[in-house]
Amino acid sequence: MNATTATAAASTHLRIRPTEHGWEQFPDPHGRPTTPVRILKLDDPYVLEADFPPHFHAGLHWHPHDTIYVITAGEMRFGDEGVFRPGDIRWVRGGHAYGPETAGPAGVRFHLVSLGGPVGLNWADLYEVPATIATRLAGFEQVAGRVTIADDFTRWPRTAPVPGVRAEVLCEDHPPLLRLVLDAGASLPAHAFGADALAYVRGGSLAIEGEAPLEAGDLRWSRADATAGRATAGAGGADLVFIGLSGALDWRTAE
Repeated sequence: MNATTATAAASTHLRIRPTEHGWEQFPDPHGRPTTPVRILKLDDPYVLEADFPPHFHAGLHWHPHDTIYVITAGEMRFGDEGVFRPGDIRWVRGGHAYGPETAGPAGVRFHLVSLGGPVGLNWADLYEVPATIATRLAGFEQVAGRVTIADDFTRWPRTAPVPGVRAEVLCEDHPPLLRLVLDAGASLPAHAFGADALAYVRGGSLAIEGEAPLEAGDLRWSRADATAGRATAGAGGADLVFIGLSGALDWRTAE
């Protein structure tokens, strides 16, 4: 168990700063080309950051668990799903084979979040999807999708807006996604979510009472019903996306 895993197991929240983790080559027992990754969290949800060089190509494959991609730089094409760029979040059900993945001319960097188990890479020409996973997959009408974060805001969460804070429900089900943008110096009251959540700081910074500050590029994991202290945006404001990992992002104010 590494330090990140131990901290997550012993607490109700965890700040993840990717720059504090080293790069390593993603292992493949079959010797096929892989790319550098940073292992950011080694228990559920499993989180890594991947860095594909320009035009890197990965063939048809599937993951054993539901997986979320958060594109942070560059671009990548996923088979017939189109090209994904920063601001795009992609989700795919465990067992759905897709590909190829092809990085753009400047490469691509993204966070990969695996729900329920480690990130597994199974080449479709070598591994059949187990019957239990295939049966589960057959029960869904949609097995992959995209959410694009736009500059405008079209929907509000069910709670009343906070002064200086704009909010948008990006997706209500798989996965639940909530975006919050805070003006410089704006504050969120102490609050909790009714589900495990992973926040990604797209820009700016955020100071949370009793915790290490969050900066652009950081992630923050929290357990369901764990209260976060009052959070105040820095001089450049703050732009965050929250991913509901175990259910709806039911906002609960604690002040």
